[in-house]
Amino acid sequence: MNNAVTPQCQPRYRGVIIALILCLVWMVVTGVIGTLGLYEYPRNGSHLSMIITVLIPTVLFALLCIFSPAIRSWTKRLNLAMLTLPHAWRTVGFTFLVGWYYGILPAGFAAPAGFGDFIIGIAALFVAIALWLQWSGAIRTAVWFHILGMTDLFFALLTGMTGFGIPDEQMTMVDPMTAFPLVIIPTVFVPLLLVAHVMALTQIAMNRK
Repeated sequence: MNNAVTPQCQPRYRGVIIALILCLVWMVVTGVIGTLGLYEYPRNGSHLSMIITVLIPTVLFALLCIFSPAIRSWTKRLNLAMLTLPHAWRTVGFTFLVGWYYGILPAGFAAPAGFGDFIIGIAALFVAIALWLQWSGAIRTAVWFHILGMTDLFFALLTGMTGFGIPDEQMTMVDPMTAFPLVIIPTVFVPLLLVAHVMALTQIAMNRK
């Protein structure tokens, strides 16, 4: 059997390698910035650096989809179940509830973020299985899953950045979510998860044409 990679397959493999390299570089850069404490600010401070960090990967991928036929072709060929399954790790969102219990995180953020992430994480496993087995209605379910998953992320960011439910006297304290190691969640994992949601919805939209 000839296992040589055909010329038609080479762009696909290059796209995967480039995507993995970009993800790795992003994780290293933002991880170093977070470790150095450069994201730290009080709860009533400016959230601009965090907003930019979260949005850059998603906006970059959207622009690549618009202007690069190769990226669109690569995205269209990805396995939708494999784009969905990584969201199962969001079950670790229950740690936000632990932070709430010990008074580290405010209830206004920890409760919706913790329960929301846990539910999305559990749902991801079932949606991925449905897509893998090509069950009836799996694609429609995946659309709703990825929309709700994005909504959960944005709502968690909104409640975290606005200091919802935090007493006024604590608003001048450093936000724990901007300090290492918790800062890795909004600066590394949230952007990657948003990109995964956008990739999945983009693929579904293209395959319906």
